[in-house]
Amino acid sequence: MDKKEKTHSHEEEKVQEKSDAIEIKLKKLEPVKFKEAVNSVGKEIKRNKALVFALLVLGLGALLYNYKSLFIAATVQGKPIYRWEVIRVLESQLGEQALNNMIEKKLVQNEAVAKNIVVSQDEINMKIATIQDGIVQGGQTMEQFLEQNGMTEADFRDQVRHIALIEKLMQDKVTVTEEEITQYIEENKENFPEITDDEQGRSLVRESLKQTKMSQEYYNYIAELKTAGNVNVLINY
Repeated sequence: MDKKEKTHSHEEEKVQEKSDAIEIKLKKLEPVKFKEAVNSVGKEIKRNKALVFALLVLGLGALLYNYKSLFIAATVQGKPIYRWEVIRVLESQLGEQALNNMIEKKLVQNEAVAKNIVVSQDEINMKIATIQDGIVQGGQTMEQFLEQNGMTEADFRDQVRHIALIEKLMQDKVTVTEEEITQYIEENKENFPEITDDEQGRSLVRESLKQTKMSQEYYNYIAELKTAGNVNVLINY
């Protein structure tokens, strides 16, 4: 090997040594840098979690403030009366009656379905018109009647539909004769002078007598449905 080749080989060895030294240094640094990177990412995640949590808290706070009536019924000197407290009181006072009404309504609906009995919108409208005529003749407007009874138009319409279903289910149990209508008008001339012995007046009386008779028979009918309907009451108020 001549002098030039030896020199070239020696230079290559030096370059290789430097390269190896750099690689060793990098290998020593890599674990440290990786650990730092992991720590940095972890800190970033923690910061993001804290930010997300803060945003959730703010969002929930805004939701509660804007819709606080969903949870709070009233405040007295800054202290809340929660809706669940109101519901608890209402249940203790009216729970039994409300539950019975709901059970009876469900029984009537189920019986109507079983017997393929339906009430059309036209039938509901006709009944509402008849009832409204009676309300007006009694010196009230429909709005006053609804307000007095704590009902909306939708509530009233639903109640009329329910009564119509009961009437159809009990139509064989309740009848009103023309003689009964005439007798009622004669006996109540002084108490209800606005009721006249014409088609409209007799229609109102017929409806009134039917409702009275139906009320008398209704409880027996519901008792039969309760027995047949396997009703289990799980809460005693």
